[in-house]
Amino acid sequence: MRTALFLPLALTLASCGGDDAAGPIDAPSDDSATVDSPEAIDAPLVVDGPLIDAPPAPFTLTSTAITEGGVIPVVHSCRGANTSPPLAWTGGLTAPGYALVFTDITTPANPFLHSIIWDIPGNATALPEGIQKVYMPPVPAGAKQPLGYDGQTRGYLGPCPGSMHRYEYALVAVDANPLPGLSMASTRTVVRDAITAHAVAGGRATLTGTFTP
Repeated sequence: MRTALFLPLALTLASCGGDDAAGPIDAPSDDSATVDSPEAIDAPLVVDGPLIDAPPAPFTLTSTAITEGGVIPVVHSCRGANTSPPLAWTGGLTAPGYALVFTDITTPANPFLHSIIWDIPGNATALPEGIQKVYMPPVPAGAKQPLGYDGQTRGYLGPCPGSMHRYEYALVAVDANPLPGLSMASTRTVVRDAITAHAVAGGRATLTGTFTP
């Protein structure tokens, strides 16, 4: 009985197809052809909304004269010529300017500030060896230097300990260049405080070394 009822129904459906149903049953529709085509499969994925920037590379300070945790050469100490070492940096966020702070960190609770150079241009990526010991050295252009710990010498004053000490070269990215409120009369501690006040979050790279007389 079930077969008899099914056959007339199947014949009726076949006769109603007309010209539109003349094609093969398995022929893909326009939509399925688009999905299965190589062009559709290989098409790049388009994502709505703004693009997300990749995070900046790590902020790193290096020197051809000093390895991290290594010995600071005599030429960069008071036992030698007290010449500032060559330094270079990569990565980090874009900032208007930088400052380099050189500190004796042998006693972390009481670090001793040796020297500073500030208002380093934001497009700079290195400091040369032997920066001139004047308030505004020609290189890097625009940078400034306060008096060092001896109260007489501007610019870099290297290690001068009586025993083995640890030191830190810290490059700090700042949000203003020039730093406001500073002048030729500003002491190194005043300059350091201004650098701290304008430091960019995450914008600090360090290089440490030791020196033994």
